[in-house]
Amino acid sequence: MDAESSALKTESSMIDSKATVAAGERIKRLRSFRGLTCAELAKRIGCTRPYLSAVENGRYPVSSKILRKLSQALNVTPDFFIATDEPNLEDTETLTREMLNRKMAERSRESVAVGARNGTRMIPVVSITAAGRPLAAFDDYPTGTGSDYVDCPRDVADENAFALRISGDSMEPVIPDASTIIVAPNMMPREGKPVVAKLESGDVTCKVYQRRGDNVILAPYNPAHDVQIFSVRELQWVYPVMKVTVDLYH
Repeated sequence: MDAESSALKTESSMIDSKATVAAGERIKRLRSFRGLTCAELAKRIGCTRPYLSAVENGRYPVSSKILRKLSQALNVTPDFFIATDEPNLEDTETLTREMLNRKMAERSRESVAVGARNGTRMIPVVSITAAGRPLAAFDDYPTGTGSDYVDCPRDVADENAFALRISGDSMEPVIPDASTIIVAPNMMPREGKPVVAKLESGDVTCKVYQRRGDNVILAPYNPAHDVQIFSVRELQWVYPVMKVTVDLYH
């Protein structure tokens, strides 16, 4: 290897090293800003605490897979960690809103296209939610899979409505196992009515909603299952369940 090639390789290595350190610092700063420990964030994204610590301290480069998981867990776009401009943590909420608006616009275009073909308004089925236990689920404003859509009831006007398929018996007999629920994120939840709630951990569950001061009570219809109580700080959002449909062939 000649001197020029060696110098170029060294310079490239230095640039990669600086990028690794910068990304790690941003991950650490945003994690702290969100009030999470390294262990808590590592659990959310499915890696070990030592690995995440090494990434934060610039010892390991962050993979694209982990970067996507970090962006979801910390509620920013992946660009936040690799942008050349120094980000302002106070602006992360703006980044979040832009990301959610983009997802909603994409989902709206998909729904319009499918509805035009079928002559109805279609909404995406975005996940399977356990009615008896929380399951790891989806982003705040999820997009459909492209082909997994259901008809939206005409009396549900929420343009961001989406569907979930239920797994579990804790909401029986009102919401049977394997039924599909229609969720309206722009509507306010009502006391004594079923909702879908996303926990701070990222898990999602379907239960009956009650509010008592700073606490939210999530209760099953089926008395064989336990009532869950969370502070409002432990919930990312609560969306009302507007309709329930049952597929008799599954």
